[in-house]
Amino acid sequence: MAGEKHLRLSAFGNYIAGSEEDTEVWAFNLRQALVFGSIDMLGTFPSNWDVVPAFSSHADTDWDTTTTYRIDGPGSTHFDPESYLNDYGAPSVALLIGAAGISSKVQIEGLKLYPCDTSGNAIGGNVATLTWHTPPVGSSTAKMLPTENSVVMSWSTERLGKRGRGRIYPPPITTDAIDNYGLVGDSWRSTYQNVGKNMIEGLAFHGTGVGAPSVETVVTGPSSSGGLGSFTSYAVINKIRVGKIVDTQRRRRNKLGEAYTEQDISQA
Repeated sequence: MAGEKHLRLSAFGNYIAGSEEDTEVWAFNLRQALVFGSIDMLGTFPSNWDVVPAFSSHADTDWDTTTTYRIDGPGSTHFDPESYLNDYGAPSVALLIGAAGISSKVQIEGLKLYPCDTSGNAIGGNVATLTWHTPPVGSSTAKMLPTENSVVMSWSTERLGKRGRGRIYPPPITTDAIDNYGLVGDSWRSTYQNVGKNMIEGLAFHGTGVGAPSVETVVTGPSSSGGLGSFTSYAVINKIRVGKIVDTQRRRRNKLGEAYTEQDISQA
């Protein structure tokens, strides 16, 4: 097939002013299947919807939304990216940021929803954006781990092997989530796992009526389709795993200036 399309949901944020890391940013991406009808657990992205230029903006109580497009499906069906961000995206992702153990120095600025082609890139540069008026922050006031440290959320699907697995790197946690041996505590890990589960479930959308739009978060891309650089097939996420070992994503510390102390060494 040709012309397969999907969605990419990006969450992005930074650190509160005066936290010394306020020049740093964090982000993670989730790929999503948008199907006008029922979504298979393993499938090929549809090619029967079109991205139509349509600028719109709305102000809500807690955030503003804008979009440069809408999606027209078969017949008279439609998908409104602003409504999806407002009703499903923001409430679900905010659950993650508010999780116990996420540093209160972390804040989320907004979400972006892109319609993507088989290259994984936005079609025509189109994007729908949600921006919080007052960015939600983490709930833990304990000492934050370095910005490049993250407790990874790993995804599994019905597709076996590496092609059926994915992950995201959420923003840093704090020391109260770490046990005496430098590992992630069991109690906090269980709570965090439930938060990730609730986020993925909250992002699912199933319209009413025959041929209505549905959205599920999936694993896709070169590792799941078997084709280099091709986002054509997908597997719906049906399991989350959270490990005990804190992972590192070095590209998250690309702007923070480092202060050094120095002392001369006496010579005999």
